Amino acid sequence: MPHPALPRDDHDRLITSRLLDAEAPWLDPDEPVTPGHVLCAAQKSDSDPAAVRSRLAELGYRVPSPEQLATATEDDLQLLKLMRYRSESWLGPEDSVFLRHHLLRAADDLKRPPAELAARLAGLGLPSPPPESLPGWVPEYGDLTLTRYEDRPLPDDVPVPVHHILQEAGYWEVEDDPQRALREVVSVCERLVELGYRVDPVVLAMDAEDLTLLGGNPGDEHYRLHLDRPVPLPYVLRLAQGLDRTPDDIAARLHAFGHRLLPEGPLPRSVEPGDLDLFERGWRTLLARNDPDWFAHLVVVGARTGRAPADIADRLRSLGFTIPEAELPAGVSSDDVGLIDGRPAVSGETVWLPRTEPVPVGHVLFSAHARGTGTAAVVTRMRELGYTRVPDVPDRNVTDDDLRLISTAGDGSAPVLADTVPYGRVVGAAAVSGAGPEETAARYRGLGYTDVVLPDGPLPASVDGRDALLTVTGTGWLALDEAVPVPHVVARAHAEGAAPAEVARRLRTLGYRDVPSGLPETPHPGDLAMISRDGRRGAPYVPLTGVTAGHVRCVADVLEGSAHDVALRMLDLGYALEFTPHPDDAVVVSLNADGRAPWLGRGGNLGHVLLVAKALGRTPEEVVARLAELGYEKYGLPGTAAGDEDTDDDIVLLSENADGRGPWIRQWSADLGHVLRAARATGRTPQEVGARMALLGHHVHVPSQALASDLDLVEALPGPHRPWGTGDLLAAASRTGRSPADAAARLRVLGKEVADLDYPTRRPAPGPAR
Repeated sequence: MPHPALPRDDHDRLITSRLLDAEAPWLDPDEPVTPGHVLCAAQKSDSDPAAVRSRLAELGYRVPSPEQLATATEDDLQLLKLMRYRSESWLGPEDSVFLRHHLLRAADDLKRPPAELAARLAGLGLPSPPPESLPGWVPEYGDLTLTRYEDRPLPDDVPVPVHHILQEAGYWEVEDDPQRALREVVSVCERLVELGYRVDPVVLAMDAEDLTLLGGNPGDEHYRLHLDRPVPLPYVLRLAQGLDRTPDDIAARLHAFGHRLLPEGPLPRSVEPGDLDLFERGWRTLLARNDPDWFAHLVVVGARTGRAPADIADRLRSLGFTIPEAELPAGVSSDDVGLIDGRPAVSGETVWLPRTEPVPVGHVLFSAHARGTGTAAVVTRMRELGYTRVPDVPDRNVTDDDLRLISTAGDGSAPVLADTVPYGRVVGAAAVSGAGPEETAARYRGLGYTDVVLPDGPLPASVDGRDALLTVTGTGWLALDEAVPVPHVVARAHAEGAAPAEVARRLRTLGYRDVPSGLPETPHPGDLAMISRDGRRGAPYVPLTGVTAGHVRCVADVLEGSAHDVALRMLDLGYALEFTPHPDDAVVVSLNADGRAPWLGRGGNLGHVLLVAKALGRTPEEVVARLAELGYEKYGLPGTAAGDEDTDDDIVLLSENADGRGPWIRQWSADLGHVLRAARATGRTPQEVGARMALLGHHVHVPSQALASDLDLVEALPGPHRPWGTGDLLAAASRTGRSPADAAARLRVLGKEVADLDYPTRRPAPGPAR
């Protein structure tokens, strides 16, 4: 048999792809195409199954017989549907490992037994579990939840994970009643077996003690076991002590239930009750077998239990933990725990200070204030605890004012400055205290800080709160050795209502050297929106280069201003555009082609294009091209271009008020009333206006006997999309000075439905002048 032809087009690629995604892998030419593939391909390609079969046969594939396809039913299509990731797709080879769950779902949808559907799936030529392995009754909806694990269907070919069984049994809600918990687990196992899933025999034979073993640390959801996560050594030790078993017994039993990530190396022979306190550092924090924070653990446990760190270390080693041999203090207290907690000077997280790393100056100062002692006492105790790199901080009692000085927020709270005092923090502290930056820097040095960052050159004699805010960024303070970002200058200018150039000058006065130059000397309320993505304040800033026309147009929409003005302002702010602004752009983007508000919205239209072309002496094509360059939606000109002699009238025809100015009519918005209005404005007949508007892309039915004088009558009626009746007709006749009979006759000529009544022929008496 010849090899099938290569797919010729997208349709062929779709129906010949195994996954019906128009990509490899492709159907095997040596295997028959299943009826299920043909039905799914027909649905996916919105084709008839017979047509798909015929095309596959033309391409050289072995297709099912017409009789096989003729037996397909609506239930078959429902059987082949596969809901995945909130979108509809079709059952394919990649779903073979989850067929049992798919059949249960289809059975629930179709209210048919899964065994019957399995037989039908096989009849359609698709892989299917043996029908006898599935229930002969319709499953309950809860069975669908039961057969999903971590938001995925349970696979057909592997035993159900034991922790899924515990979860479905609600073990953690009834763990205080072991016998009830065991009954719930047995019930879930039996139901899974009825549904045809594999449950490991060791799970079927579990007892109440096994539930305790697998359920996690009693009363603590945080320590539940997972098959794909390592089993912590403290977990094994705790269970061994609680169940009066050896740790090796616990590990072996966990292995039998599928846990493979067990603690390595020899385990202790036994665990004493007092050992449980030794490997718990705090709430939800257990000592790891190779824990980098082993010293902090010894201090915490020693302070809590009153035992010597060396004694604790020896016992932990015997339990299997890796504790390095090192010199340890004879005893510790709760004060020592706070002393080695590095959170105040390191970060807002729990960070234990390593004994071999430098201790931050700020940590010593903060700890001295917290303990109510001098800094020398802190330095001495840390060295006694084994810290070898403690700074030589001048001995002093740290005051509340000192604490506010070293606090990054300036309010005395943690975190505090570690070893470096940024220049922005110096300026901030000087602004609060009223002292100059030089005097403030000297105070930091007096506290023991040796790295106080100051600019080269003279310092300002004094600073204020606005100066301090100039140095603050979203992540800290401006660096003296880095360029000041343009967005920082613009954001501060916006916050103060000042000109960007003024903010730049003040930064230079503070000592910053690499500050943007040539910025505008006047403030603009839209500056922050211009440099923000999509013109939204608070959004990420746009890059300084490659600013698109689309961004400029979007900002103009947000500010309800001119895109040309936005482009010029962004150039002044130092941004590079992907296009070059032109003076004519102000006319191009103004609704009335006069360079003034109101401004054009998202896209152009023919009336606006023609008015701009007339104002600038350009062709409509040139105007459309420029609008596209400026980021506006591209407008397609009608196939029949407007002739020069008709341009003025065309502009009138395309304006909503027939006055040659915006707003402009939109696609499908023109009606007979607009045609009559334009006819009166241009002196043309309504039929001529309708024909011309058709050439301009607006098709309106204009009755052959319509007159421009009918406009008053049409405008006197309710809007074109509102219902009206005889009362409205009589009112319109009265307003226009016509008789009801004349009004009815004219409305019939205009194609309006008018009730078949005997209308008066007399005109209404003139009413009082309004």
